[in-house]
Amino acid sequence: MKRLLILAAAAAVAAGCRGEQGPVAGELSVRLATPGSGIRAALFVVIGPAGAVTAPSGSGYRVFAQTSGDDTTRIVAVAPAGSVLVAGELARIAVNDTRQYRKYSARVLALAATNYFLLDTTGVSLSVVRP
Repeated sequence: MKRLLILAAAAAVAAGCRGEQGPVAGELSVRLATPGSGIRAALFVVIGPAGAVTAPSGSGYRVFAQTSGDDTTRIVAVAPAGSVLVAGELARIAVNDTRQYRKYSARVLALAATNYFLLDTTGVSLSVVRP
């Protein structure tokens, strides 16, 4: 009888461990889904609670961020001299729960060409996804 109770308790604990419990801290990726041509820098906003913002590994991009108290983070991504931003990851944001990525959104505020003139933002879109 005692063994049966121990086995039942162990099974209950094991079953409880299978489901994802609590938040899963990590990073989300802000991706340039539809690039224009000749974009050297992008200013965009991410809506959702974010922590540190970093450039994607190996991209050479420089990333600057400012977070406000209302879960809004303004981010600037700049391509290295002589290059442009390409479709794909622009920045990574640290978050408390990566499973909540659908609650985040991003939109372009301004774009700059290689000569630093402003570009039209029409048709340029961003997405926030799990890497």
